[in-house]
Amino acid sequence: MVRFLSAVLLFSAVSASASPAIPSFEFSAAQLQTAVAALRGAQIKTKAGDLGPRISRLAWDLERFQRDASQLRTDLRFLQQRLQRPDSNLRWDVQRFTRELSQLTRDAQWRLSDLRFLSAEAVKDQALVGPATQLLNSARWLKSETNWLAMDARFATWDFRRAGFTFEAMDLDRDSRDVDEHAQDLQDEADKLLTKVRPALAR
Repeated sequence: MVRFLSAVLLFSAVSASASPAIPSFEFSAAQLQTAVAALRGAQIKTKAGDLGPRISRLAWDLERFQRDASQLRTDLRFLQQRLQRPDSNLRWDVQRFTRELSQLTRDAQWRLSDLRFLSAEAVKDQALVGPATQLLNSARWLKSETNWLAMDARFATWDFRRAGFTFEAMDLDRDSRDVDEHAQDLQDEADKLLTKVRPALAR
């Protein structure tokens, strides 16, 4: 009997030493935290890699809007001259101008929504500082151009009214102010985005 119990105890000891040890709760928790941290790091890296091109595309859009606003200022000055000597195509050109100004206003509003989505996804990453800086510069150029456009429109509104383009004058006044406000919001949001992506040591 004693020999049998000894054999059982010896077999149990050998089996225990041969079987893998069950990990402790603390060890499992540490492994889980490491895995979560690695996954989080990979997600941040992927998000940052995707954000850079999206921020750059938005900057290019704002540069295009700045050129469009500049062209509208030129067109507005030309229309003001033609208002002094109306021609058969004037009404069509005035309406085309107001449509293009309205489209620029809508485009700026849509891009503002895009920028706010980007800002919500942004993370601190040095790789994003360059695109975000480009975006802020583009927003500043756009704001400068829309500011001049709004001032020109303020004076042109009276010329439109005197020439009989009352509704077009209302559109000109409203849309020129709106696009300037959207440009200011774009500049403010771009500044916030740059602050958000810039690592602390790079400030």
